[in-house]
Amino acid sequence: MTRPSFFCATLLGWLVLTAPLFLAAEPGKLTVTWLDMPVHGLAVIVETPGGKVFLVDTGGTKKNAELDYNAGRDTLSPFLKQRGYTEITGILISHPHGDHYGGLEWLLQNWTVREFIDHGYEGRGQSLAYKRLRDLATQRGGKYRPMLAGGRLEWDASLSLELLSPPAEFISTGSDPSKVSEHGLLNSNSLLLRLQHGSQVFLFPGDAYGGAFETYLKKKVPAEKLLTTVLTAPHHGFNPGYAFPAMLMPKHVVVSCLADYPGNANTPNPRSPGDRAIQVYGKLGAEVLVTAFHGLITAVSDGEKVTLTPSHERISKPAP
Repeated sequence: MTRPSFFCATLLGWLVLTAPLFLAAEPGKLTVTWLDMPVHGLAVIVETPGGKVFLVDTGGTKKNAELDYNAGRDTLSPFLKQRGYTEITGILISHPHGDHYGGLEWLLQNWTVREFIDHGYEGRGQSLAYKRLRDLATQRGGKYRPMLAGGRLEWDASLSLELLSPPAEFISTGSDPSKVSEHGLLNSNSLLLRLQHGSQVFLFPGDAYGGAFETYLKKKVPAEKLLTTVLTAPHHGFNPGYAFPAMLMPKHVVVSCLADYPGNANTPNPRSPGDRAIQVYGKLGAEVLVTAFHGLITAVSDGEKVTLTPSHERISKPAP
């Protein structure tokens, strides 16, 4: 019998740890789950009070000698099956970077996906591989919907969902490459989804951050619409700044990231963006939960209050 590698053993332990938490959502309530994954990425499951299920981003993938991982196959699909779902009502991809759409192709190939939503961007930095996923969604019987700021989603009668960004003029193929990198261009133009359930507001900004993005929000989005109960930390907690958090004043923040990014210039000390996010958002009085430290994180809303529950207490201490 071949002894499993350390990484494989770690992955097995991660699967055992998270599997028992795939319990049924509470009927009549909104349940939002941030999945803990062994590779970098973001995948959020939104279960509506009416019993439908939607995904906001689909995590990443990694394939090498030690690990063959696909978030769609190995994390999202098992979760959905144990919840009792047989189809996915809709998938929203915030922007076309692999750590946000890595699991999408597998899901489109193996699940009935009724609707696929993104911002329809066709410009600089967009890959042919990602564009083909739009065709795949329709080939598999789903509907493809490109949407921008001002668009509204009808996911459930008890929910109000609106896209706050990006506007059509913000997604510009004429951006000067010397001023904006392709990577930064796609990040800044992430779909910014605002979901409201009663008095509780959830904000999903993808990887949007930076001065141009913040300036747009200040000019175009009413300040009261930005006030947030639960925020998915933009860009996995990297580059948090203070202007954006101060506009939102979130009560709870969820960060989807790894515990360690060796050599990453954005997190020299500590090396996890989760610790930086705890510092920044904590100064605003927010409760901050990090998938790398707290595992799978679930928020349940009845419209009047929301409760966040991690799968375990923090298991990693901040870097010195």
